[in-house]
Amino acid sequence: MAGRRKNRNERPASEDVSHEERPNSEAMSSAVLGTQHLYRAPVPRFLDDMDADSLPGLLKERFQALEGEAPSEGEVLAWKHSLRALAEVLRDERLRRSEIFVELWMPIRGRRCDALLTGRNLEGLLSAVVVELKQWTTVRKSPWREEVFVMNDSRPHPSAQVRDYVGFLRYYHSAFVQDGVHITGCVWLHGMEEPRSILLLRDPDAFGDLFREYPLFVKREQRRFADWLHDQLGHGEGTRAAELIATGHTRPSEKLLDMVVRTIQGEFEWRLLDVQRQAYLRIITAVEEGRSDGSRTVVLVKGGPGTGKSVLAIQLLAHGANKHWRVVHATGSQAFQTNLQGKTLAFSERLHKELQGVRFKKELPIEQIFCTFADVAKAGARQADVLDLVVADEAHRLWDFRRVKFPNGKIRRLSDTPMIEEVIRASRVTAFFLDDNQAVRAGEIGQASVVREAAKRLGVRLVELELDLQFRCGGSESYVRWVDTLLGFRDSADLVWKEQGTYALEVEPDMVRMDRRLRALRHQGYRSRIVAGYCWPWSPVGTGPERLVRDVKDKRFGAWSAPWIEKTGQGRKPLENQYYRWANEDEYYEQVGSIYSVQGFEFDYVGVIWGEDLVWRTDRWVADLSKNKDKTFKRDVRASGEDAATKLRNVYRVLLTRGMRGTHVFILDAETRAHVESLLRGQRATRVAS
Repeated sequence: MAGRRKNRNERPASEDVSHEERPNSEAMSSAVLGTQHLYRAPVPRFLDDMDADSLPGLLKERFQALEGEAPSEGEVLAWKHSLRALAEVLRDERLRRSEIFVELWMPIRGRRCDALLTGRNLEGLLSAVVVELKQWTTVRKSPWREEVFVMNDSRPHPSAQVRDYVGFLRYYHSAFVQDGVHITGCVWLHGMEEPRSILLLRDPDAFGDLFREYPLFVKREQRRFADWLHDQLGHGEGTRAAELIATGHTRPSEKLLDMVVRTIQGEFEWRLLDVQRQAYLRIITAVEEGRSDGSRTVVLVKGGPGTGKSVLAIQLLAHGANKHWRVVHATGSQAFQTNLQGKTLAFSERLHKELQGVRFKKELPIEQIFCTFADVAKAGARQADVLDLVVADEAHRLWDFRRVKFPNGKIRRLSDTPMIEEVIRASRVTAFFLDDNQAVRAGEIGQASVVREAAKRLGVRLVELELDLQFRCGGSESYVRWVDTLLGFRDSADLVWKEQGTYALEVEPDMVRMDRRLRALRHQGYRSRIVAGYCWPWSPVGTGPERLVRDVKDKRFGAWSAPWIEKTGQGRKPLENQYYRWANEDEYYEQVGSIYSVQGFEFDYVGVIWGEDLVWRTDRWVADLSKNKDKTFKRDVRASGEDAATKLRNVYRVLLTRGMRGTHVFILDAETRAHVESLLRGQRATRVAS
């Protein structure tokens, strides 16, 4: 239905918009804890509500209760028109035992499918059908794979959209993972009768078997649609399947590092939805075109924390390797690069040489498949188009020029050409994945505007997309919005994430309690780490029994103290490197991570120590660099003239969004702690950055 593509976050319901009698409070509780939806009813009751013209009002009221705002006029109109068209199909007597959900949320990431019907199929098995409702009347061919033009906008083919919804539910929802409910899907284009558009949507040369696997029905095919639904649902009642869906739970999303090897080796494929799938396919299409006609493309993919930037980057690397493209993965995060190298040591060098078509390592244009931006830029400075695809992850950490930095802080440029231009020159397609609010060091220039300007200067085609899905932080974009509001990056936030319990943020009264709670979670099998603002000195490793100095200490911590992450030295092999061991070996919980060890990663639970380098004073965030012990950070900020408070807000934004399930935070400064707690109570924050 039109008007519902914006991400909507789940919220628990105290009351289901449904007319069936609930036998007891346990059933009500299950509905609250289960899958969110705007409406559920047996088909006859749905038809009664449509005939009484009461359903749009019920949906609007429910939406307001869940979202804290009214739905758009376009969404309400879509409900009226599309649901009326669906109701005409469901008047078929063979479908009267089915049940219907309207606007049912996908697990983890907050998208909604228009309708989901339940019943039993020809074999008598519990069954469900996702129904995508479209008011489209005409479409045109799009240059992008699995897309069509609607008006002036290229959008996913509706059967592809349904395929991804079905795949996502099948993989992440308990009703389909473990309870045996069969699921498929279809599209109801109830206003479509233009022959050329129908032929295009059903063109096997353009879309393969998509429209056969997830059939697409148009205006004059109401009877055919009803027959198909009867085969899928009309052979038994739909109540049992509907109850399993309504009370089901979500399977947790996988952690990226746990799946890297299987992904690259083709044994695992991430489930992608909406803009994620669009970005993936557009980058693949651009590479195929570049290899065919020599064209060059820059793809800019923006997204906040946990929106799947790194997932897409690894999936693209895997696809490129499978297709034998000359592809590398570049990042500005040394910790992330080290972990990727460590995970893939057994095969990455062999794979890299095979993809580059060389026998010896010295012949490689770039030494490793997991490399730095500087490595790619150096290759691009020597020769253009040595690669088919550069996957530039964490691209907000790009520097202005290639350079060498000496221990005393002095910098010598290695090139007078901007690094981003050299990176783009190295490959037919460069895919930049970035977040404008994650650059944490002065001199990091990887902003979206910089990418746009560089592509324009070089005369390279630019494709832009923005990710808004969320699979970290309990799948709650609401929590990320709250963090952004807290730190002054947006004006308003909601507490949906807190009210529904999808994500846990605890402001801890003391460090001993926070440590004890995180240890208890570890003993339950959850991966946990403690991270901190860089507000304590970082001692070198000693030689005695206590090799690591417990630098992270304060009288306000009580009996608790801990060392920073061990400094193993830059020359260590990946598996021996501090960043790899800290992220992967459970005993390294005892060491505190910094912004430099955690960016790009996720853990089940994260404890954050909020230092006094960034504090709230009356109505604004203030940087106190006297409390910050990162000498390089301070020197660069002062030399560049950049705003220290902005960089530190970026730092704490990263630290507060590393958890998959929850964050525990201990805040040293009393006024800052009071400000965080007031926003947790729903009191409005004034958006003043510094």
